[in-house]
Amino acid sequence: MANPLLTTKAPDAALSVQLHPLVLLTITDYITRHISRQQPQPIVGAVIGQQNGRTVTLEHAYEVKTDLHHQNSILINGEFFTDRLEQYKDVHKAPALDLQAVFMLGSVGGPEDEHARVVKQVQQLSGMDAVMLVLFHAEMVDQLQGGKLPITLYESVLEQQDGGEAGQQEIKFRELSFEVETGEAEMIAVDFVATGGGNATAVPKAAEQAQASSTAEASGSKTAGEKKGKGKGKSKEEDTDPDSATNVLSPEDEELIASLTAKANAIKMLTQRINLIRSYLQSLPPSYLTSTDSTNAPADDTNYVLLRSINALLSRLPLLAPPSPISNTTPDGQGELHIPPTLASAAAKEKEDVHLTTLLASLTRSIAEAQSLSSKFYTVTREKNSKDRNMLSGGGRGGSGSGFGGDEGYGGGPFGAPGGSGSTGPP
Repeated sequence: MANPLLTTKAPDAALSVQLHPLVLLTITDYITRHISRQQPQPIVGAVIGQQNGRTVTLEHAYEVKTDLHHQNSILINGEFFTDRLEQYKDVHKAPALDLQAVFMLGSVGGPEDEHARVVKQVQQLSGMDAVMLVLFHAEMVDQLQGGKLPITLYESVLEQQDGGEAGQQEIKFRELSFEVETGEAEMIAVDFVATGGGNATAVPKAAEQAQASSTAEASGSKTAGEKKGKGKGKSKEEDTDPDSATNVLSPEDEELIASLTAKANAIKMLTQRINLIRSYLQSLPPSYLTSTDSTNAPADDTNYVLLRSINALLSRLPLLAPPSPISNTTPDGQGELHIPPTLASAAAKEKEDVHLTTLLASLTRSIAEAQSLSSKFYTVTREKNSKDRNMLSGGGRGGSGSGFGGDEGYGGGPFGAPGGSGSTGPP
């Protein structure tokens, strides 16, 4: 039977979705912790990314706090959802990420009514209509073949209800194809998880081990009389079996051995590189920079870039090496520890850089405030001068007079004298 929540209409333009592995790691980690803690709340989370036209990236995911409604339906905690979304937006500002999808557990058959209600709640809380749905199929985990991921991505669309009122729409979903996009940092994280996941085997508890061993001893003593003289060769092979339980390392021991092996390989490679640099420097002729007796000029094929790199490496070695304290003995026989000059000078230089940066920031801020004050003062002065000029020009013109023999004109002069351009007779 076809899923009624899946639409059959073709999209106007197909979306290109790029899924990052960190989203998958977050979802699986959330599901594992949720199941191991036996939490009753449903599994609901949000996925953020960026959208450029019809290209959408799903880069980070996080869990969402939910509450159970009185009718056993999922209800998202609106305050938690809004605050957490704003926090992720503040962290991921360059490039700016926004809500793109929600993830939940679901069957292979497609979304259900509960998924549609959650998507609708997220749309109302975020104010976004285009919210995708990521369904994780838990039943497919043990049946994965060919590298297929146990997830399905759906696009939410609004369609007119059949037989409903005009303008009434319902949420439906359209399955989308996606591709996995991996960055360099994600490659390192995925490789670490994959390496650690190979050692993350289930370790039985001590009580279960003791019970299993006692059961094995009891069964062995019970059948010892029956198999006496018949299975001696087989028993010897079992005792010397290298794959027995006593010879199997625990996951912690295997991880420790792998870590020590990686460190040993790194030290071995570092030693080889140091010997290579030493051999190269020994092969060079004596230089007038290091020997005062040498008068030979450097060869034409001298690699100055490599020599400058080696010099920079040597200049950083005193900072990388652990400092040994210097003890100065006072006349009374008491020793006083002092910081080595190299480390002290480096610390002083860092402190000076911090103070210089703070001073430059304060100076820049003061200049900006002074410039703003100058602009405001210029604006106020210009307005004041403009008002003064208007008042002076208005009083000098005076009134127009009546023109019919009045003693005073319409307006007064600048000193209160009656004025007017009209004339009543000869002067």
